[in-house]
Amino acid sequence: MLALNPNPSSSRTSNIIIMAKKAPVQATLSFDESESGSAFSFISPVKDPNPLPPKEPSVITVSELGERIRDVLDCELLTGITVTGEVTGYRPNSSGHLYFSLTEKGETDAAVSCVMWKYAAKHLAFPLKDGLAVNITGHVDYYPPSGRMQFIVKKIEPAAGGKTGLYLQKEMWKKQLEAEGTIPRPESEKRDPPLFPKCVGVVTSRTGSVLQDIRNVLSRRYPLPILLAPAQVQGAGAEVSIVSAIESLQGKVDVIIVARGGGSFEDLFVFNHPDVVRAIRRSKVPIISAVGHETDTTLSDFASDRRVPTPSAAAETVVPDRTVLLNNLEEYRRRMHDRARGIISTNRSAVAELKMRVDPSRLSRRLDMMHQQTADLEERIKSAFSRKLKVEADSLEQLRDRIFKGAKTRISTAVLELSAQKEKILSCDPKKPLERGYALVQMNGAVIRSKEQLKKDDHLTLCLSDGEVTAIVEKIS
Repeated sequence: MLALNPNPSSSRTSNIIIMAKKAPVQATLSFDESESGSAFSFISPVKDPNPLPPKEPSVITVSELGERIRDVLDCELLTGITVTGEVTGYRPNSSGHLYFSLTEKGETDAAVSCVMWKYAAKHLAFPLKDGLAVNITGHVDYYPPSGRMQFIVKKIEPAAGGKTGLYLQKEMWKKQLEAEGTIPRPESEKRDPPLFPKCVGVVTSRTGSVLQDIRNVLSRRYPLPILLAPAQVQGAGAEVSIVSAIESLQGKVDVIIVARGGGSFEDLFVFNHPDVVRAIRRSKVPIISAVGHETDTTLSDFASDRRVPTPSAAAETVVPDRTVLLNNLEEYRRRMHDRARGIISTNRSAVAELKMRVDPSRLSRRLDMMHQQTADLEERIKSAFSRKLKVEADSLEQLRDRIFKGAKTRISTAVLELSAQKEKILSCDPKKPLERGYALVQMNGAVIRSKEQLKKDDHLTLCLSDGEVTAIVEKIS
């Protein structure tokens, strides 16, 4: 264990007693307190004024050695300290633990193994990746089973400046652009460059090799005019230059290549700027993004119509290969020639056959045959028509007989029915009863049906079968 001298001096050195199991060892420890934390180193052992007599060296076990190491590490100087460096060898575990190394590149390279347990990793505000400059806070620990010393990380913060700050800025811009719908460009809205463009626009630096690479590819594959819109592709104000270049090409070219050669994350950072991304998305001309190398990805790639790994690949994308076109044309010419020869040969055979068919003698025989066929057809038609007429006539005759018989039967039935109706009507004649001796009694034209209708001295008319008689009522009984 470590024990500080109870009488600390104002200087940056203090006495520390290292307590071993058999005898204490006193040494002078030098402290270097700075903004980055505290560091220490042994200067020299302090001579004991009353030294103990020398003893035989003791033998300890591996576990005892581990305990002594942990005792030494378990001090304030190695607890709750903050260390700055660059993340390397980042290995996230499926359990949620994060393993990585914190390295320092300089006059003397240095590295320390680090682990961030799951409970602390879940509070991490940004994703880790190799190359990020970070400040880690925690303590040094020794793991006896593997004999490994590592830094137990409790908290990770971005280091001031450097790649981490830019990375976090990119992530913030990405979320902002996604929220407003600028990226990613839907597949349904991505436009293909024209098959045979008349002019290609290029947004890149005037002095870089990118422009020359694009010119070389276009001159080899499909020579056509190139309209350069020079732009600053890195540094302060680069985003304004790129946006202005894109806008200046609208309506002047058929396709635009936004290109830059390879570089570091910082060199390509301008192509993550929201103004650049928005300018690419609202372009009315298809835009091919060719920024960096194949492994580099910027936010501009998500807004473009197509992303390619290199500027040379962009040039190959926007134009066809004239060699391939010429080969295809030659193949089409050959096929058309062969097809034409086949058609001509077929037509020649057809013409020869037609000439044979229109030979005068063959034509005369053909006409005689047609006349004979026509005559035969006329005879067949007449015969069939005669048979049809006879059948129709027989059918009409039979129908006439059936109609006549039916009408005759219905007339006889009707005569009988009329006679019966006549008898019924005649039986209802009021004069019939008169012929049998009955009389119809009337008074003033009204028929008398009851004695209640009469009184004495009424004049009555008696209708008989052969005339009328006038009578006077004398008595009603």
